[in-house]
Amino acid sequence: MSELTSEGLFIKQNGQIWDLNDLPDGFVIKGDLDLSDKKLEKLPDLSKVTIEGSFDCFDNQLTSLEGAPQNVAGSFGCSGNQLTSLKGAPKEVGGDFHCHRNQLTSLEGAPEKVGGDFSCSDNQLTSLKGAPKEVGGFFGCSDNQLTSLEGAPEKVGGDFSCFYNQLTSLKGAPKEVGGYFSSDVDIAKKYGLGEKFTLDELKASELYIKENKQEMIDKKAQELKYKLLRVAEENVSPEKGVRSDVIKAVMEKMTKNIGK
Repeated sequence: MSELTSEGLFIKQNGQIWDLNDLPDGFVIKGDLDLSDKKLEKLPDLSKVTIEGSFDCFDNQLTSLEGAPQNVAGSFGCSGNQLTSLKGAPKEVGGDFHCHRNQLTSLEGAPEKVGGDFSCSDNQLTSLKGAPKEVGGFFGCSDNQLTSLEGAPEKVGGDFSCFYNQLTSLKGAPKEVGGYFSSDVDIAKKYGLGEKFTLDELKASELYIKENKQEMIDKKAQELKYKLLRVAEENVSPEKGVRSDVIKAVMEKMTKNIGK
């Protein structure tokens, strides 16, 4: 296991003292690394270091995640700093990812996949663009300036909380949510829902169906387009010639189905 020493940024591992500013490429920290509340203005270069546990740098004065470790098996915490961007964060973390209480205006640079919870609350976000595609646990984006959920993860394993924003629409909500939605009463009422509701209840609301109708039409048109191309490929060849009757039938069916 690694242990941070009291003097400077050094760790003790396997009976040896290592300087965090001078670790060899590929170095493996066996356990957690906690750099929280160290008055850091920048991180030591840990970009080529693997951390088998969790990495925390809470409550410093960081304005960038440049130098952050890219391989973190556990959780990653960078809350309580002055970050305006998540550029430099790892692409994937096995545990939670906490970046609340910063000055983020964008989630660009966030991990693509988070095994546990993801919290980006209490920032200055106007969009969820750049959010992870998949979050295994809870997703929290409360206390921001969001007007819609466009850019939200496609899949959230736990609850989804979006309190205290400026939401005028819930369009862009995840395709899968394992737990409950929690939002301000005003926006929930707009959809005929209570303060806490499930994704199925949201999808069944008239307003949600209306908002997403064009998107569903476009998706169906795209699916039928690919089907037509497959049929065309199967029926056009030097041996077969062009089976125009087959292609015409598929095109007629495609036209009929769009918009239904």
